[in-house]
Amino acid sequence: MAWKSIISREYILPERIQIFDTTLRDGEQTPGVALTKDEKIEIAKALDDLSVDVIELGFPTVSKGEEEAIKRITKENLNSKTCVLARANKLDIDKAIECEVDWIHIFIATSDIHLKHKLKMSREEVIEKATKMVEYAKDHNVTVHFSAEDATRTDLDYLVKVFKAVEEAGADSIDIPDTVGFAIPSAIKLIVSTVKKNLKIPIAIHCHDDMGLAVANSLTAVESGAEIIHATINGIGERAGNTSLEEIVVALHTLYGVKTNVKLEKIYRVSRLVEKLTGITVSKNKAVVGENAFSHESGIHVHGVISSPQTYEPIEPEKVGRKRKIILGKHSGKHSVIELARRFGVRLNDDQAELILKEIKNRGDLGHKISEIEFLEMLMNITNKCSIDKNVVVKNIYVHSTEAETIALLHLNISGEDQVLVGWGRNEIEALTNIHHEFSNRTVRSSISDYKVWLGPSVKSASESEIILSTNSNDEVVGRGIHHSHSIAFAQALVNAFNQLLEKEVVKDD
Repeated sequence: MAWKSIISREYILPERIQIFDTTLRDGEQTPGVALTKDEKIEIAKALDDLSVDVIELGFPTVSKGEEEAIKRITKENLNSKTCVLARANKLDIDKAIECEVDWIHIFIATSDIHLKHKLKMSREEVIEKATKMVEYAKDHNVTVHFSAEDATRTDLDYLVKVFKAVEEAGADSIDIPDTVGFAIPSAIKLIVSTVKKNLKIPIAIHCHDDMGLAVANSLTAVESGAEIIHATINGIGERAGNTSLEEIVVALHTLYGVKTNVKLEKIYRVSRLVEKLTGITVSKNKAVVGENAFSHESGIHVHGVISSPQTYEPIEPEKVGRKRKIILGKHSGKHSVIELARRFGVRLNDDQAELILKEIKNRGDLGHKISEIEFLEMLMNITNKCSIDKNVVVKNIYVHSTEAETIALLHLNISGEDQVLVGWGRNEIEALTNIHHEFSNRTVRSSISDYKVWLGPSVKSASESEIILSTNSNDEVVGRGIHHSHSIAFAQALVNAFNQLLEKEVVKDD
């Protein structure tokens, strides 16, 4: 159900909204995030594959490395438009022009707070500088996107005056930034609608999440006439972050019936990539991409989604590249047990399901979380199948690095047979990851969907690893490991995942 029919009684909604992704610029300004050139290129390609309209690649004046990374990305022949940030001065604009991007995002502050305490300029001086720099950029045949920094704390009459001046100077679109996340939806409605009445060029909105209103304010901006939304993957950015791309796009599609060019089914994969490369962990309860977004434990909810997913899910998880998960715990019901068993190829009768459920609730009352391995063992015991020892036992782990490459060897006992798996790579993790291919060829066919490595804060601290393996039948297992050595922790996670795959096969085959 979209609210478009109701909203359209009051607002004129556009058929399509442009997505201006600023993950590589504002997103990288997240405290503690510093991407390498290769990582920026990898994210840019992923965003292009996601089909965002504009990718803001960075701020070339920041550093030589930033400038070089931007220039490398512009040579990738992306389909998305490329853009860089520039202050309203010739030095920044010249650097932007040298990067050969499609758009230049020129900004200058307009609030009295910034004029007095940062710029030391009058309102008239700001307008003069803004118009001159827009004209200068337009003389070089680039698309100019103009932002009035701290727009939502700027006198509205003056803000309109600034925007009209840069429109006359040749700006192709303007942006209204809520720079410190200070605006509320009703204020956004007033600002955007007022600007809309006075301009002919497209309007963008750029919201920060300091008060948790970035997505709500961006949606209000669309209702009020905005045609471009600035957003970042996972909502990363300065302080509390920016408008979350995955949330705003899904809300537009699902709630408003407004299209974007974004390929929804690829959102989750890009989210995990950005999480991995930035090191900023996505909250489990985050909308759309959080681990719990499509997970159900309550017995009532599970019964509902088994009967009809619409009962407790606003969208189908597959639409955003996700899968529905049923979590076992003290809130679970019999239907959860039966459904999970069915997914493993086992049919339980009511009595068997009740016995397993009783054990799950007993453990849950003690604060214990039920893993898939434990559930599989319960299935084996209740269906009179013999509980088995681990299919894969680690006998030795060897990792050696040289300047040229890294080699990893896992000496394993797989189902009673000693085997040595070998992998090569540019680093320890890549070498261990490549071992998976050999295991897959010898046992259960699977692929690595994702992995994470959390390094401890000090040399003496433990590192944690997580790896997700998927089979051709769309089964998924999550292996985990912890050790003072990050490479051994990763090897443990890999072996843990191997064991889960093989144990699932035992249950299905029997």
